[in-house]
Amino acid sequence: MKTKLLIALLLLGVTLLSAQLEMLNPAQNYISVSVTGYVKNPGVYKMTPMDRLSDALEKARKPLTEQVLPVQTMEEPKIPSSRFPLEAGEPEEPDYDALQGLRRVKVSRGGSDSYYDLQKFRLTGDASQNPLLRDGDVITVSAQQSTVSLTGMVYLPGEYEFVPGDKLSDILSLAQGFTPQADLGKIVIYRYRDNLVDFDNLAIDLNNTDASQVALQAFDRVIVPQDLEKRRSWKITVDGNVKAPGEYLVGESTTLYDVLLMCGGPSSRGDLSRAVYLNGSYSLRTDPDFERLKSLYYSQMTVMEYQYMRNRLRQVQGRYSVDVAKLWETRGKEGNVTLRDGDYLYVPELLQMVEVSGQVVNPGLVPWVRGKDYSYYIQQAGGYTNNRRVFGTRIISADSGNWVKPSRKQALEPGDVIFVSEKNERQFWTDLKDTVAVAASVLTIFVSVRAIIAK
Repeated sequence: MKTKLLIALLLLGVTLLSAQLEMLNPAQNYISVSVTGYVKNPGVYKMTPMDRLSDALEKARKPLTEQVLPVQTMEEPKIPSSRFPLEAGEPEEPDYDALQGLRRVKVSRGGSDSYYDLQKFRLTGDASQNPLLRDGDVITVSAQQSTVSLTGMVYLPGEYEFVPGDKLSDILSLAQGFTPQADLGKIVIYRYRDNLVDFDNLAIDLNNTDASQVALQAFDRVIVPQDLEKRRSWKITVDGNVKAPGEYLVGESTTLYDVLLMCGGPSSRGDLSRAVYLNGSYSLRTDPDFERLKSLYYSQMTVMEYQYMRNRLRQVQGRYSVDVAKLWETRGKEGNVTLRDGDYLYVPELLQMVEVSGQVVNPGLVPWVRGKDYSYYIQQAGGYTNNRRVFGTRIISADSGNWVKPSRKQALEPGDVIFVSEKNERQFWTDLKDTVAVAASVLTIFVSVRAIIAK
């Protein structure tokens, strides 16, 4: 009795195991699915019961040589044009991926048709729009007939296939919704009239209107503007010798002194008296007249144009006229200004030196001494050379960049530059020849005038 029972259990186990193995064998469980319409490779495909609508379209997208499972095609497959050159006059292959109508894919099953939005599944993960396949299913994909565009402050702006009955909320869900900077009160829809040339502007305020109530039409263009006042990131860059250089967010009322406090003020080596405070956007602005003058020769400029160009080369564009050192010393009571987005503050290293360059014996840096004039620093640099130009010494202000004639009453400041130019080399005979030529011309004119008067 026990032997018979064991044999019966063994046979039952073998039967169940065989059934499971048969289910696991895909060759025994293929289903046939037809894919037709606007696809690259229409045909009848062998699928498994676990495959979905997206799997079938993926098979119909790949070249036939890449198919893993057997396939029975409806027609002779075309050779992909990407691998072989087209013959003269042969049309290019359509861009199926860009023009397929995936928002209304038809699945015919048992005499009834169902429509699925495969684009919605791909972008939002809605599994109800990607059903499991059944044996005998016929999938029909059409080409896009019309679109709507969504641009501006959404996460996925672009062209979307339009399906009759679409609401603004449907397209917004495909675009993954608004970004934080979107201005929901000023959305604009450009809608073509019946002649498809003229259009109307429809203003939509989603603060007071539900997007699901806004019906769209074919070829609508929806623009979502940016609210520049929302989560704006106005900032100023502080660089150089401060205790905490970096970028700082600023508001409409943030002042320069506020930012100096934020960055901890100047470091032990910071020189606020030489700090440069710039308007970022203005400093990058192109000066058309300056660009024009750069292309001219000196002889082509007027005296005023030449002077303008020299000053533009000497001075920093976009610099605010602010005494940062006095601002810091008075704790924001004198010269405090309100910051603007993109401003830049640079605090140089404290360098207690005056530079002497040009025609001196030992050009270079000379330690600054309070109250000393230019002659002291030239003497410290070894004095003039024999090649220096008389009255050719200039002081270049570190603060303004201006060139000024030296004066014994003018005390120099750290960072100033003393420049001594060289004299022009001229030949005696050249000067004599020029002088004689000019004298001869004058004499000729004088004689001609006398002759005319005598007549």
